[in-house]
Amino acid sequence: MIRSWGKVTLTGFAQPWFGDVLTAAVGLPNGAGIIAVNVASTTRYKVGDRIYLDPGQTNQDLLLIDSIPSSTVLNCRSEGQTTNTHANGALVQLHLSVIDVQIQAVDGNAGAVWLGSDNTVTASGGGSAFRQLQKVTGGQTPNEWRSGYGIDHNESMTSDGWMCGTSTDYALFMAEVL
Repeated sequence: MIRSWGKVTLTGFAQPWFGDVLTAAVGLPNGAGIIAVNVASTTRYKVGDRIYLDPGQTNQDLLLIDSIPSSTVLNCRSEGQTTNTHANGALVQLHLSVIDVQIQAVDGNAGAVWLGSDNTVTASGGGSAFRQLQKVTGGQTPNEWRSGYGIDHNESMTSDGWMCGTSTDYALFMAEVL
């Protein structure tokens, strides 16, 4: 199955390839063990998906999406022993097994998009950076102005990759889920 993460706005800081942010703080689960996770839009998620809250941090939590009761709320269960408190604006990272990931820089970006393996990747290619997707400029032929990256049928996780680039630039993301 192909899962599109769509057009993602870069923040100027390290962020997950398949990432999002919380729109409200997340605390300990209620008596039923259900944790309400608020995001701007639940359209990118499916029941059965796993997500990390605060990925790459010492307080990261892995959650399983049980249900999607509204356009902004994911009802989840903890996949670990504990559940930490996560602040409004904390990162959310999709954690799915995939056999292909396609990433493309968007036409007209001001700078390059750097791909990395963890949250140390920088907009100048530092940290864990391993690939630069070039910015697109006018006057190039169609084959020259596409800059992409693909895993190509080697099993991986959507949570394996991070990126960084010029704030307000964009990238397009797609994964083929196992």
